[in-house]
Amino acid sequence: MTIRVLRGLLAAVVLLALLGGLPWALIRFVGWPLPDHLPTLAEIEGVLLGPMTATFLLSFLACLSWGVWALFAVDVARCAVDMVRGMRVPDVVAAGPVRRASAALVGAILIAIVGQRFDQGVTTGTNLSAEFVAASDVRGVAYEQNNAEEAVTARTVVALAPDPKTGVHDSLWRIAERTLGDGKRWPEIFDLNRGKPQPNGGFFDRPSLIFPGEEFRLPAAASSPTEIKPPSAADPAEEPAHRSPEPKPPVHDMQPPPSGAAGFRWGDELFVGLGLASAISTALLIARRRRRRRYRPGSGDRSDLPVAPVVYELRLAHLRATQEDESEAPANELPNGPEPLRAQDSTLPVGIRDGRELALDLAAVRGLGLIGEGAPAAARALLVAAATTASGTRVICPAEDAEALLGNHADQDLLPTGVQLTGDLDAALDDLEAETLSRARQTADTHPQSLPPILLIARTPERNRERVQAVLDNGSGFGVTGVLLGQWPAGVTAYVRDDGTVSATNPGPGERLRGTRMFRVGDDHLADLLALLRQADAPHGDDQRTTLLEQESDLELAAGKRAGEQPDAGLEILGATAGSADPAVVPPVSSQQRGTGHQQDSLAPLRVTVLGPVQVWWRPQPPPAAEVVENEVTFAFQPRVRELLVFLALHPDGVSREALTAALWPASPPEKTTNSLNTSLSRLRRAVSAATSGELTDVILAGEGRYRLNPALVEVDYHCFAAAVASRRAATTQHDRIDANRRTVESYTGPLADGMSTEWIETARESIRRDAIDAVAALARALVDQDPQQTLDLLEIARAFDPHNELIYRDIMRLQERLGQVDAIPRTLTLLSTCLGEVDEEPSPETIGLADRLQRRHEVHAEAVATPATGYNQAG
Repeated sequence: MTIRVLRGLLAAVVLLALLGGLPWALIRFVGWPLPDHLPTLAEIEGVLLGPMTATFLLSFLACLSWGVWALFAVDVARCAVDMVRGMRVPDVVAAGPVRRASAALVGAILIAIVGQRFDQGVTTGTNLSAEFVAASDVRGVAYEQNNAEEAVTARTVVALAPDPKTGVHDSLWRIAERTLGDGKRWPEIFDLNRGKPQPNGGFFDRPSLIFPGEEFRLPAAASSPTEIKPPSAADPAEEPAHRSPEPKPPVHDMQPPPSGAAGFRWGDELFVGLGLASAISTALLIARRRRRRRYRPGSGDRSDLPVAPVVYELRLAHLRATQEDESEAPANELPNGPEPLRAQDSTLPVGIRDGRELALDLAAVRGLGLIGEGAPAAARALLVAAATTASGTRVICPAEDAEALLGNHADQDLLPTGVQLTGDLDAALDDLEAETLSRARQTADTHPQSLPPILLIARTPERNRERVQAVLDNGSGFGVTGVLLGQWPAGVTAYVRDDGTVSATNPGPGERLRGTRMFRVGDDHLADLLALLRQADAPHGDDQRTTLLEQESDLELAAGKRAGEQPDAGLEILGATAGSADPAVVPPVSSQQRGTGHQQDSLAPLRVTVLGPVQVWWRPQPPPAAEVVENEVTFAFQPRVRELLVFLALHPDGVSREALTAALWPASPPEKTTNSLNTSLSRLRRAVSAATSGELTDVILAGEGRYRLNPALVEVDYHCFAAAVASRRAATTQHDRIDANRRTVESYTGPLADGMSTEWIETARESIRRDAIDAVAALARALVDQDPQQTLDLLEIARAFDPHNELIYRDIMRLQERLGQVDAIPRTLTLLSTCLGEVDEEPSPETIGLADRLQRRHEVHAEAVATPATGYNQAG
């Protein structure tokens, strides 16, 4: 009351100074600014053409000030009349600055005088619509005229005052829930009452802005007004009887994974569920695939996607969780791949209690408030969980609140596309409100649960809490929800200790959270995880597919310029030039070169193939002059034993105990790795003995702390591949390099340990694959001048090695055009589109444009060849 009076007095002083003080100052210090007689033409010309004097400038400014003062006085008079007649502050959103200033001053004085009347009218629920219509506002009059006939029989409801215990405000969702039996019908109330006057002097055009005591007309099938209860977020038993059909439980347990562990802890700052570890593992695979598909064959680049420590640990946690116990798993099955992403709903895992993962339906509880020292870390975990929940999920955070969560990493350019920063909380609420209305219109054809969730993460506002509550209430049925740092009585508030334990909650659905160990993510860990998610969902334009400088190919110009054709890029991968001096002589492919490469070890009892699916073959000792027969015995080796076998196969010269245990058991403490290694070696020996019917008992040589496969007993296909790669690097002549490249291509039969999901193998698998691609590219460069058709066949092999690399497809299309196989170019582009569709991408505009140019250039060339002949015949 005192503040309102002081504001009114201050406004009165300012208004008096502007209305009376300004004219007095102009008269006292400037005087009459206009001439005292009618000026002649010579005087006007002298003033306009002569230099400006101080007297003229002061007189001009005085005249301008008098004009502004006159407009201000008229606006003050108009505002005073409007406010006295309508008892409201006029709508001046679209008005000019003078009108706004006058309305603000007069309004402050009027509120100071009659403010108590406004308070009484609102709190008692008096219907002031008649007074508002008297204000002659077009929207208010139109609303009353359009609904006058229906208002006679239509049932109405009055918005309730805030709950005195919790401070929870009423909302359209709560009104629809208690009167229509379904909160998701609130858009019907909004549409029926849109445009009606409101107690603040405005009009009802935002569903999140309603006032206590405000009347709303209801659509058909409304409940009896006697069933109305105050909005409360207390006990579920006090909730209205009319609720949405079959509501989902807001808090429920989730069964732990087969491994028995319900969460993953790393250090003091990271504690997450295995579902999040699975999502991060999947994102890592996608990010790697995106990066690897940009590899330029022949570049020799062996760098892979850098992996942050927290991402690496989560990847390992997922691999451990998905790998079943060796004693129970069938020996002929490989570990499962990444788990699928979660369903598209607003239920998020929040923590662990009693050994089980606990999930909370944030939309059903109308938002989650977090307080205490552990609140920011818990909010970060929920942010990452929401960002990895489903495709299309959005997380909205005001920039002013992002620093509390993201620290120094609050930059939109560093965040994934699903995490959006807004200017302030009002902008975030505007976005959520618009999305809620859009989704409400779509639910006639789309089930609400199929909509991806939208999560607001912000600090609990000191002001405008009722609007935040209304937005979360109205959006609760359409996947719109929120996590707020601070108390949130309209939903669930949890006090999170520094160790992540929930020690207290408000009464109601959140009581089951007490005693829960909340998931948490540190500031630096969050930055690393969000950076990975950004790499996984990078837009197509960020892929930088065109990494090579495209120049006009000399190969195309070898036979002279074609008539009418446009110069095009040369071979990107091959980089070939026709007419080069001293072309290399390519040796023919002999039967010895096409051999399997196993001649030197043909008598080895065991043959292990690790390029492609891991397979083990047993060669029993044949009778004299009998043919050698191989029997597959892969089933005798359990998954972990196969992993040990592959690691030893990649190190023909042996590997130390430390390197072996670090790769196979990276997260185990040192005292346990020795036992794990000894157990695995014993299982490998037993598997070899069982596979060979006791003829072989041990195939491992151990000495000086190093382990390797016995080359006299085990033949490994990778050894032939590695020898060919080493020969290529050591070659001193073109003939030797070509021969080594041929053997490299022939010995590469597939990705290393195809189907095996272990983190240590990723780097080795990618390096071997790039060695094979480089060998194909080098061999094709040597053949392109002499045998373009064989070069095209080699590029098809490279495409099989790297089916997502656009550069390979571009060179294939160029060679197809030069060989006259123009009809194959669209098929190559279609094949590229199909392969990229597997990784949720599409060909770049450069590739599509290249395919179109090559086809058009062939047509132009055909016309250019035909035109001279036609002219010659006519001339003849």
